Parts: sequence; C-alpha cells; structure tokens
Amino acid sequence: MEDLVRFSVSVPEQLLEEFDRWLSRLGMHNRSEAVRQIIRSYIAQSQWEERSGEVFGTVTIIYDHHRNDAVSSLTELQHHFSRVIICTTHVHIDPRRCLEVIVLRGEVEEMRRFITSLSSLKGIEETHPVITSPL
Repeated sequence: MEDLVRFSVSVPEQLLEEFDRWLSRLGMHNRSEAVRQIIRSYIAQSQWEERSGEVFGTVTIIYDHHRNDAVSSLTELQHHFSRVIICTTHVHIDPRRCLEVIVLRGEVEEMRRFITSLSSLKGIEETHPVITSPL
C-alpha cells in the first residue's frame, strides 16, 4: 500500500455541500476516497486526450448485424487490431441488433485508431468508449 499524503483544499461552502450531496446519492461517505477517484479519473482522461502511454478500457457497441455485412466488417477490424483487444462479449438484443463489449489494453494512439475505425463501420448504431489508465 502506498503512503498517504495529507493536504488541504479550500473550496466554496456551497460547492462542498453539493459534493457531499453527490457523495450521499452515490452511497459514499469518504471524501478522501472520492477525491482520490476523481483525481485518478481526471489524470486518466487527460492521458487519453494527450495521446500518451498505455491505457485500458472498454468499448460498448450496438450494431445491426443484418446491415451491410456488419458482422464480417467488425470481425475483420477486430482481427486487424487484435494486439489491443483482450476479449469481447457478444449479446443478442433482438432479432436484428447485437451488443458487444470489447475490452482493450494498449497505447493510446492505437486504441484511438481502433475506436475511430470501429465508429465508422456501416451498421454500427452506437459506440461508447470508456478509457482509463492505472495510476
């Protein structure tokens, strides 16, 4: 376990009250842990935006498997980017649509290329990436 360092932060009272209400809605009662999570999340998002380092994440997609050979295009793309894909989970939503969750690990630029390519495939209705970096 890492050593913890104590520091103080000054915020307007109204902001702190809003923060406490937000924590309560989430069922969290530890401001320090919440601030640690927020800092980690912010750094991970910044790293993703700045295009540097190794990141982890998921991409959830919904697609029409009957449209424009979407399944074949998706499979071909996943094979092309196999070095960043850890695994996929496939769920049938209804007779025409599927949901897939793709778990990723790799360099930011490669992941960005994969997500951009994935989003441009015909038949993809929704693409939701969630990218993070372990700190």
